[in-house]
Amino acid sequence: MKKKTFLILLGLLAGQYVVVAQSTNLKKFGIGLNLGTTPGLSVAYQALDKLAVRASYSYLKYDLNQKEKISDENILLAGNMDMSSIALSVEYYPFSKSTFKLIAGGSLVQKGQVKVSASPTESYTFGESVFTPEEVGTFLFDLSYNNGFAPFVGLGFGRAIPTKRVGFGFELGTYYLPKPKVTLTGTERLSSMSEQEPKIQANMDDWRYWPMLNLRLAIRLN
Repeated sequence: MKKKTFLILLGLLAGQYVVVAQSTNLKKFGIGLNLGTTPGLSVAYQALDKLAVRASYSYLKYDLNQKEKISDENILLAGNMDMSSIALSVEYYPFSKSTFKLIAGGSLVQKGQVKVSASPTESYTFGESVFTPEEVGTFLFDLSYNNGFAPFVGLGFGRAIPTKRVGFGFELGTYYLPKPKVTLTGTERLSSMSEQEPKIQANMDDWRYWPMLNLRLAIRLN
């Protein structure tokens, strides 16, 4: 009886050892490149077949400098969008034979700014008065999401660490950004624009969703 009990215990321990050994063999590392609304680089770690953890750095910058015709007036628009963040996410693969995944995580927004200035390029006529572009002035708009935490959720196809050396994927989701801070200023005859700042701030308090739409290249390191 004791011998039988010993054999059973030995079998259970052996089974546990096999499970541990299999889990150990699943440990993988990889790197990735995102191209889309949150472009950047990432490092991934996978210890379980259906679960992977990923740390990412995203950076996006876009400069604006163009003329637009607004209400029959030629306006020069200039500015930029500058965003960067560090994120940590978990990817869950519910189906063992599919690369479909669910994504959840959080991002620390280091920089999130949109700055735009608008100024006339031609003289402006008001009644019988004519004002040069310098006399009209410049309107400045600043939208900032700096130093905030943004959770995000999404789904996609493609493993963080591909089974082969190289893999491709697609991700779709959204970030929930902190409330933005709006600043309005103006010069010359547009200096009164700052009076509209509280109204614009209230209207933009709900501008907190940022789409996550990326094509992804992943490389397995081991």
